[in-house]
Amino acid sequence: MNKKVLALLGFGHAITDIIQGGLTMMLAFLQPVLTLSQLQVGMVMLAFNLSSSVIQPAFGIFSDRFRAAWLIPTGCLLAGVGMSLTGFMPNYTLLLVASLIAGLGVAAYHPEGSKYARCASGSRKASGMAIFSVGGNFGFAMGPILATLLLAWAGREGTLGFLVINGVMSLLLWFYLPTITKTETTRPLPPPKIVRESPTSEGRGLSQGQIIGAAIMLVLVIIMRTWMHFGIVTFLPQYSMHHLQHSQAYAAGMTSIFLLFGAFGTVFGGPAADRWGLKTVIVASMAVTIPLLHLFPYTSGPASMVVIALSGFALISTFAITVVLGQELLPNNVGLASGLTLGFGIGAGGIGATLLGWFADRWGLPSIFHIMIIFAVTGLVLSFFLPGREKLLATRTDSSQSRC
Repeated sequence: MNKKVLALLGFGHAITDIIQGGLTMMLAFLQPVLTLSQLQVGMVMLAFNLSSSVIQPAFGIFSDRFRAAWLIPTGCLLAGVGMSLTGFMPNYTLLLVASLIAGLGVAAYHPEGSKYARCASGSRKASGMAIFSVGGNFGFAMGPILATLLLAWAGREGTLGFLVINGVMSLLLWFYLPTITKTETTRPLPPPKIVRESPTSEGRGLSQGQIIGAAIMLVLVIIMRTWMHFGIVTFLPQYSMHHLQHSQAYAAGMTSIFLLFGAFGTVFGGPAADRWGLKTVIVASMAVTIPLLHLFPYTSGPASMVVIALSGFALISTFAITVVLGQELLPNNVGLASGLTLGFGIGAGGIGATLLGWFADRWGLPSIFHIMIIFAVTGLVLSFFLPGREKLLATRTDSSQSRC
């Protein structure tokens, strides 16, 4: 495991994903300034979501076909350029364009960054990807704080701070790009291990059709997880403030607890998956989330903090693991796998927040936690159909070549 490269890519991931967290705070500031309607605010976020997430598989295919390590520093810089422009846009249309630019930068960084994170991980794929992923979790959580500080310091022009931060990180990534690319190897895989089992055992790899089916199942599991993740981040503050009548500081604190323990879960999940298997940890994550979601509406005070902390730990612990599983299913197309698991799955999962909002309007804010149990149960059932460690190993040895 090349910890230096993983730390560099993880830090770049954090700086790039600061944009995702910062844009929401920036829109709250710009709404009265540009007299934006709620629909227009939603359209800006939709534009960013489409360009930053759903388009990622296209960047993944590009990175698989061509050597595109330059997308790592370029994506980081482009994200900062787009975010810095938001403070200078005089109207809704140009703000939409700026958000699209920022989103394209985020989309460009992730498939190539996660591909080289895999290469730098050596044999401990899940542990290495956890280091890369926790950087993104940290950046997302720090985005609103940084945006608030910059706006308080210099008003709308404070967004230039993102250009400075992302620009410096981009130069650092560009300087160390030769070191990053040295971790990549494309080589024939070793001969398959002798498995002393019957011919119908797990020793045989997945067929092409089974790989496609497993990839679809994996994306669906990611969508279920993201619906819960986005649902809690979006509606936990409203539930705390408007249903429980707590202060804004308490609501923000609960959300921070969820995200912080989610980062801890990511760090724990990688080594756990290396030890017990990717599928095992995914199944356990979904199974543990079900009772926690059920308990939360019936708790208060310190107990609710403990439950929401455990929910974040369990739910987000599989963030890096699902990326690695996608790459294991598509060992010769790790860019596409990264785009599907980091981008398309998460982007499509964002629809869940809209769905949960409809339920909240119809049946009240507590209902969303009961609805999310359905998502968790669905994710649990789907996760049982994911391939286990033996199938993945056999599938890799059946492939002629593998990147990293």
